[in-house]
Amino acid sequence: MFTDELSKVRGKIGIAGRGDFIDDAVCALLATEGFHATTQIRREPASRFDLIVIRPPDAYRGPDHFTTVAAAAPRHLVLGQPDPATIARFPAARWLPSNVDGSTFLATVTELIGRPHPAPAPRRKPALSARERAAVVHYSLGMTVRQVAVELGVAPTTVSTHLDRARAKYVAAGRGAEGKIGLLRCALEDGLIPCPCHRGTASAAGLVIG
Repeated sequence: MFTDELSKVRGKIGIAGRGDFIDDAVCALLATEGFHATTQIRREPASRFDLIVIRPPDAYRGPDHFTTVAAAAPRHLVLGQPDPATIARFPAARWLPSNVDGSTFLATVTELIGRPHPAPAPRRKPALSARERAAVVHYSLGMTVRQVAVELGVAPTTVSTHLDRARAKYVAAGRGAEGKIGLLRCALEDGLIPCPCHRGTASAAGLVIG
């Protein structure tokens, strides 16, 4: 999400997370309900976000950073077990357990900041082939190209071709899929990967953040 887009909408959410793929999963889950979420909170003044979602303790990037976030952002939602240090930094924050289900998480976000506005344009979902989908899923979940090739029973060059074609289709649909994280985000948004925000189904009821 580009900062100029974020500045024009209500429902802007910053993820002060741990820098792992679950941060992207949380963003993808929020996007299913029309919220505009980003992990790149340093690119936008914290005061312009309606909500900052915090995942302690590994989320800490230094006291100065979080003091700034706490002072500037109007609302905070902390995912994890309450601890004195986090409570001291965010005394007015709402808390949810790290294994909260997706429905409760989304309901709490809506309670805190309301529904997003304006509604985002429908996300274009490219038509990936079965082999392209399989390559994207295995690769984005951590396999190397060679490991994916063994899994699919094809040559590594074929896997690279599948990934390149999938990226090109996402770009043509107006969606970036740069690197492994970009493909992971797209796979989560499109329901190709059933976890962590889609446990067994395409619904949002199974988010487990911990």
